[in-house]
Amino acid sequence: MKIEHAAHISDHSKLEALLKQGLSKKDLAKRIEVSYMTIHRWCHKGVKPHPRESRAIDELFKEHIDLTPYVLKLKRRLKDPIKILKTNKTIQQQFITLMTYHSNAIEGSRMTIKETECAILGKKVPRKEPFEVFEAVNHKNAILEMLLQIRPGFKVTENYLLKLHSIVMYNFNDKLPGRYRTGYVNLTNTEKPLPPAQEVPVKMRTFLKQVNRYGSHPIRKIASDHYEFEAIHPFFDGNGRVGRLLMTTQLLSRGFPPPLIRIDDRYAYYFALGRGDLGDFRNLIQMVCGAIFRGYALLIEGKI
Repeated sequence: MKIEHAAHISDHSKLEALLKQGLSKKDLAKRIEVSYMTIHRWCHKGVKPHPRESRAIDELFKEHIDLTPYVLKLKRRLKDPIKILKTNKTIQQQFITLMTYHSNAIEGSRMTIKETECAILGKKVPRKEPFEVFEAVNHKNAILEMLLQIRPGFKVTENYLLKLHSIVMYNFNDKLPGRYRTGYVNLTNTEKPLPPAQEVPVKMRTFLKQVNRYGSHPIRKIASDHYEFEAIHPFFDGNGRVGRLLMTTQLLSRGFPPPLIRIDDRYAYYFALGRGDLGDFRNLIQMVCGAIFRGYALLIEGKI
């Protein structure tokens, strides 16, 4: 299947893939809630679906089609994502703004994307609490640290992760910036118990021994690493933000575009992590692939 410019796979190509996967036109019509003839016109007459129908096709595509081969094709088409992010200041600023806004919003930040942009540019943000501005500025600084350190083949270390956490949690001293948690934390998005604080250093050492080994399926490995990091939950706060920075570091170091997980994906993201509790990483892998598509679009077009 052809991957369109900026990672946009056409509706026609998605329908073709779904039909090859074994779904019939009748199945597609039922799932998308259109007539059989509508599916026929989309497939054979060059008729384009309306936006609502296009979104339904996209959801079916992500549900039934393994996206990892398409992501690997994107990697081959993009020469050096790290160089683009380091040298193209316009794209770098867009990346910092988008990743900061979405990552903080997933954690409950009420800042709008415009307010986030103002905060990271050092402008005043009216009617926002200082801690909300700190969160945006800190995340921006953590991304800059990542871009300063990262290079092709970069190896993640404990010092690197603790440094990222110390920046993300700067000015939040009760959260022990740059240190593992020393007590219990409550996580509302999973029923799986978190390890007690005394086990965290040992579990992190085990995690770090394998984190730079990607094998023949790097996307799947990075997705499962993200789950494992969140399951350890090594810090009192900032685990989600540092975990997504870790995922970004891993992907960039292996030559992939950076992932952009949106606030719109929040509940699907939590669901995917929850499926990991059962040893099922398919949803998380698909989500990481979708996030990489958006990162590719940003690097190529400067927007998503």
